[in-house]
Parts: sequence; structure tokens; C-alpha cells
Amino acid sequence: MRKKFLHLAMALGLITGLFLGAIAPAAAAPEEPGEGTIYFPWVPNDDSLAGIDGITGSVTVQNLEVFTVDVTLYDADYNELTSITLNPRASQTFTADQLGIAAPGSGVIASADWADLDELIDAQVCLEGTVDFTRGAEAGTVDSQALTDAPAAIDAVQVTQGGFTFPASSYNWQYNASTGELAIDWSPSGPEPAEGETYTVTYVYECPAPRIAGAEKHTTGTVGPRTSADTEIVDGYTAVPFQDVALAAGGGAVLDSQSRWVIPIVQTNNNWNTAIVITNISDQNNSVNATYYAAGGQGFAGPSVALLSGQTLGPGESIVVDLREDAGFPDEEVGSVWIDATRAVVAMAFRNKPSTEMMLSTVAQPRTDDAEFSPTLKFGPLVFRDYNGWNTGINIANLSSETNRVTVTYYNYAGNVVASDTVTIPARAMEYVYTPATGNFGIGENQITSARIEGTAPLAAAIDEVKYLEGQGQWHAMSYAASRAQVAGGILEFGDRVLFESMLGLPLVQKGNPSSGFGDTSGINLFNPSGDAVTAAVQFVDSAGVPVAPTVGADDSEAPLSLQIPAGAGATLYTLDLSEMPVGFQGAAVVGVVGDGELVGVSNNVNYEVAGDGSAVFNLAPTSFVEIQG
Repeated sequence: MRKKFLHLAMALGLITGLFLGAIAPAAAAPEEPGEGTIYFPWVPNDDSLAGIDGITGSVTVQNLEVFTVDVTLYDADYNELTSITLNPRASQTFTADQLGIAAPGSGVIASADWADLDELIDAQVCLEGTVDFTRGAEAGTVDSQALTDAPAAIDAVQVTQGGFTFPASSYNWQYNASTGELAIDWSPSGPEPAEGETYTVTYVYECPAPRIAGAEKHTTGTVGPRTSADTEIVDGYTAVPFQDVALAAGGGAVLDSQSRWVIPIVQTNNNWNTAIVITNISDQNNSVNATYYAAGGQGFAGPSVALLSGQTLGPGESIVVDLREDAGFPDEEVGSVWIDATRAVVAMAFRNKPSTEMMLSTVAQPRTDDAEFSPTLKFGPLVFRDYNGWNTGINIANLSSETNRVTVTYYNYAGNVVASDTVTIPARAMEYVYTPATGNFGIGENQITSARIEGTAPLAAAIDEVKYLEGQGQWHAMSYAASRAQVAGGILEFGDRVLFESMLGLPLVQKGNPSSGFGDTSGINLFNPSGDAVTAAVQFVDSAGVPVAPTVGADDSEAPLSLQIPAGAGATLYTLDLSEMPVGFQGAAVVGVVGDGELVGVSNNVNYEVAGDGSAVFNLAPTSFVEIQG
């Protein structure tokens, strides 16, 4: 029985992935590289950002699939940096130097293709058909044939004759979905059938795009994702998925495909400073604008500052705006930045506090005033209130042209509502909620909770976690984007692997030393915001994709931890508590979302041995929902 995969992005009319290998793929424009693509807005290399020098990044890319993929990394101008074939579930880390990124840094794009489409065909993940062609009278010309059962799209073709497979370089192909006509162009040099001879074209269709995820981790003092007492400061962020780039081009009133983003919070208050980076990921010149609106300044109706106005960025070019040095901002400014560009861009903010060696990284979120595609509901899986010195601020930007009434509801891990706050935010404005200052007594001290952030109109939010205490292991800060929840689905078994219809990806998982309490250590925090119970199937793998304890069978098969999470409840996995996992482990994880509920997650990554801020946080990347049908 065939399994059919449908991606959400396809339903939105977006672009399917590209496929390489023995079967020839269709070409795509650089600005439209496909669903299997992620973006790192800025990977620094010995950079100075917002008052902190010597910042250098590394990127980790993870194959979430049970099939092998080829991953190519490019700079933002689509010049190839490196490539690698990743086994099922495997991951790979590259430092900025290993990618050949010159100082001060670059945007990076990672794109995945299936390594072997035959593998997917054999597993009945893709469909295939065949049609006979007759070679035309003149060499190098085009043959065309109407397909009887014309698919909506074709992913790849292969041309054979009597057991000989023609190299993909000897022909091009095109498919017209409206007419169902497939054309084979023999103009490239290479072998081709003789005049009048029959040859067979195998076409592959209804393939899903491969799913990958990425994390960037930047440091000072040392280089790479492993930190130590020699490391001065750490931070990181989750790569931007292709779907967000598409959503950012969703437009609005009288708009058409501009790239529109919001950074929910920037600041120069309390000795913080902010450097904004915007990277052009289109293959053409791009006009970019960035406008600052102060918190409490009544949004578009109040005062604003044009940080960039008609700034031209060439293909792949980035621009950095330091609020203090470049924009001349005074102390005690807090607000949000709204970005408009003619073509595709990605952006982020580095918020740094040199006086206490703290760093926060905030990735821009898509901005569209359309509740169908831009959610009115986001979630924070991890919210602290005076938990070992940690507290939380929630920074909310109103994406709507109307006033937005936003309610923040806090849940304990048992799924009970323990507190709530409501703020009214004017159009194109932001407000923030600080948990110790809520005035609600339902959130007790020393408590970890989750948050539901719901507006009457579309919103974006960044959740800051800070630890303002002196001494070793203090002065820590990290920030993650409030995100949508991943709807649960089913599972299929492929050999020793488990294919999840719906899952979350975590490219970087680390475990320190339980004896000392030091070393890079990951915690995974999960929240089920739905009204139904959900199963979280957590699978840990090393960088080669091999399952590791406690999620491995005796025959090295996958054996995920199965966590039953009731409606509204949460769960935490802390690698130091997993005695079977090797000390010093560095690998990845996937979390299958199984059943009827929903799931959202983040992972705090902390090393208290670091001299200054040793903490980073990564969103667990929600994949496009995939439906398996019999």
C-alpha cells in the first residue's frame, strides 16, 4: 500500500525541494531553493558585535529523515562552501573557518537533496511512471510527450535505452503541468539516442522535500560548540526555515511579495546594546528598510527612527547596524525593529551586555497581517520565575494594523493554569511582560512553567531568560522565539528506524560531566498546549546518526523514549540525568509528535564552567506536517 506525503508548504503553493543523484532533477532559481533549506542570518568569524569582540560561530546541520540526504552549504550569494552526505538522523558541525568564512562573518544557507531517490521509490515514498519517447530527426533537438496520467509536478527524470542509462548531463528536461507535456532537450553535449529510436523516460513525482534543521552557536575565547573554562561567553540561535522566508513574503494590504520581518525586541537599556544584521538571500540587488518603534510609543502612530532607508544590498550582502555606534541611540531605549525589503532577506539581533559578559540572540520573525498564515497564538515551552536565579521576560510585537489584546497564560508542568497577564498593544508596537513583576501570585517562586501567548490579532514574541546573580555560573542570558505548536501524527517503521509524520528536530545535544556538574549540557523542555494528550518520542543519535543510550536497542535499532504528556502539561529531559548516555556526548535528537495532541519545545544548553555567560537556547525545529495515507 502506497504512503503519500503532503507538506503544508505545498498546500500553501510554495516550492518543493530539489533532488540530485542518478536521476536528473529540475533546476530552481537561487531565491527559490526549496523546502529543504534553512538559513543562518549571520555566522560571525572574529567579529565585534554590540560591544563584545572576538565572536566566532559554528553551524550544525541535522538530517531529520530516515533516508540519506546530501547537504550543501552556501554563503548568502549561493557560492558553495562545502557539502556532505548525511546518514539518516546524522548531523555535522562546521566552524566559520572550516566553511572558509572570512572575518567578520557571513550569512550561510544549507540546502538538502535526497541522496538516492531509488531508496524513496523502493519505500513507496515517491511515485514513479514511465513513458516511451521517439528520438527526433535532428541531433540535439527536443522531444516531447504528453503524459496520460499527468501529475501536478515532476521531481526528477531518468532516461534509459536497452539497459543503458544516459548521464543526466547529456540532457535537460521540462514539464508543463498545465498541459501534462514532458520535454527532453538533447542540446547538451553527450550521448543521445539515434534518430527514430525509442527510449524510455522514467519520471518521479509526489516526493516530499527532505527535512533538515540547524543550530548556530557562537563563542568568544574558544571556537566551536564545545566550551570550557577557556571560553569567555556563549550564545546561539536556531536556523530560519524556508517556510518562514515564504511567510515573510506573504504581503498584506496592497503588498505583493515584499520580504517583511520583525525583531520583537532591541535595547540599549541597563547597559545592553544591540547590533542588527540583515542579509540579502536573493540573487539580485535588494532595497532594505528598517524602522525602530519604541516600546510604549504607540507604534506606527508614535515616533519612530529609520535605521535603514532604501539601503541597497547586493546579492548575498549583509549589513550591521549597531544601535549605539551607528544609530546614535542613547541609553534606556527599548523597542522593536520592523524590516521591509524588496526581495528575500533574513535578519537577527545580537543583544550584548559587555559589563557582565552576557549575550542574547534574537532571530527576526515573519511579519504579515493575515491571521490565516501569521498566528494569533504562540507558545513558550520554558518560563522561569526565580528558578535558581533565573527569570523570564516575554517581548510581544503586534503584527496587526489593529490594536491587539494579548493574554499570556502560564501553566505548571501538571497542566494547570497558575497565572495570567493581559496587555493591550497598538498597531506596530511592542510590550513586554516580566514574570516577577506580573502582580499575579499564582506563579510561585522557584517554579518552571510554560506560557500560552494569545492575541486578538497576529503577533510575534521573543522570550528572554536571564540570571542576574554574581559569582561562578551567574550572569547568564538566552532568548528564543515563541513558536507555533506541532500537530501530532502517526509513525511508520522503515527497517531499524521510525519515520514520524510529525516531529521536532534538535541538531545539537550535549552532555557534561555529572560528577563535576560542568561541561556543555542540554535540557529539553516540552509543552503540550492542546486539549488532548500527546506522546513525545525522543530519539538521541550521535553525529553519524547511530542511536545512543538510553534510546538504542541491543541491535543498534532506534528505541525512542516515550513520554506521555497530558493536555496543557510539560516535561523536561536533562542529559545529566540520563546515566546511560556517555559523558561528553555531542549529537542530535528528534522528537516524534505522536497521537492526537500538539507539542512545542526548546533546549537550554549551558556550561557553568564558562567564565562569563555560558548559556544558549535553541528552539526545537517544527517540521512541515506530513500526512501518511494508505
